[in-house]
Amino acid sequence: MTARERLLAAMRRQQPDRVPIHMRGVRAWDREWVDSRDPSYRPVIDAVQEHCDAVIRPWVGGLYNPLFTGATEEIEEIQLIDSGDWTIRRTILHTAKGDIWRDHWVSKRGYLPLTKKCFVETPEDAERALSVPYRRPTADLSQYFTARDEYPDGLVICEFDQAPAGVHELLGSENFAYWWMEQRDLLFRMREVFAERVLDIVGGLLDAGVGPVLGTHGAEYIAPPMHSPRTYREFVLPFFHDLCRMVHDRGCLLHVHCHNSLNAVLEDIADSGWDATHPLEAPPMGDVVLADAKRRIGDRVCIEGNLQIGDIYASPTEEVVRLVTETMEAGKPGGGFILCPTASPHTPQLSDLTVRNYLAMIETAVKLRDY
Repeated sequence: MTARERLLAAMRRQQPDRVPIHMRGVRAWDREWVDSRDPSYRPVIDAVQEHCDAVIRPWVGGLYNPLFTGATEEIEEIQLIDSGDWTIRRTILHTAKGDIWRDHWVSKRGYLPLTKKCFVETPEDAERALSVPYRRPTADLSQYFTARDEYPDGLVICEFDQAPAGVHELLGSENFAYWWMEQRDLLFRMREVFAERVLDIVGGLLDAGVGPVLGTHGAEYIAPPMHSPRTYREFVLPFFHDLCRMVHDRGCLLHVHCHNSLNAVLEDIADSGWDATHPLEAPPMGDVVLADAKRRIGDRVCIEGNLQIGDIYASPTEEVVRLVTETMEAGKPGGGFILCPTASPHTPQLSDLTVRNYLAMIETAVKLRDY
């Protein structure tokens, strides 16, 4: 099997020729990314190119805007503010009812960015956001289709943002939690507006010929332990019922990236129609035991995971080998499993220990990959 065939078989809950091995975030297929890495990444890149299955997520321009509408193009202003080791990227939306803005801090030293001020802080801000009319964004799919042509043996996934996470992104975690108690009707109204927009956007992607796998993320923002299983069921999963129905009606699959403690909602996730999910985190970072998840939902959802990136960065190498061995033993039965770390490498340089652990993880997985 090619990597594409192998990954698709796993996502369809079948047993491929061997367990697919995906090193999330090690973009070994991306020459520009490879050339921009510190030399410490080189051994990991070489091992991924030789042994792992390529999952390719090209940039799709035009889809990533905070209100899911192309109408923001005419009202958006960007300001760059120098703040020492950081650059503040201030995005201002000049709506008909007044301005809203977000401050996104970007490190000059290569570290992860963070948002310190969100667009929506008051109900009046929410009304300003909702006042912006909908126009389907123009998706630039050129990199997506180029990747499909250039890497026919890899699995190319079209990524897009989704509605419940979009509401959360506008408010931030703290404000969302307060609003769940004090402004719940407004939260649901925002979700319904954005859900309608996202479904239209995805319909456009499907009409343009993307597939057979689409991917989304952000469902973790409202997941336990940040919010209760009930909140997850009420606010997040109804959107996915509609989204999955649309994707499945067109013969495609949906992959959902979702961190956090999902043990209490595993069956709900399966019922909502997710075809594959990453990473279903094990204790102590999460609360999902892989063998138990396979027993409960493995016939309905492909599980991609679930080796903690923290262990790859910091645990003794023999511990990483043990974890890979246990994960393969738990994930392999019946197929429908992809071995993968829980997150991407996220530092400008990789320590000697991290490199050893990546290489040990890949070597152990290769030894155990056959059914």
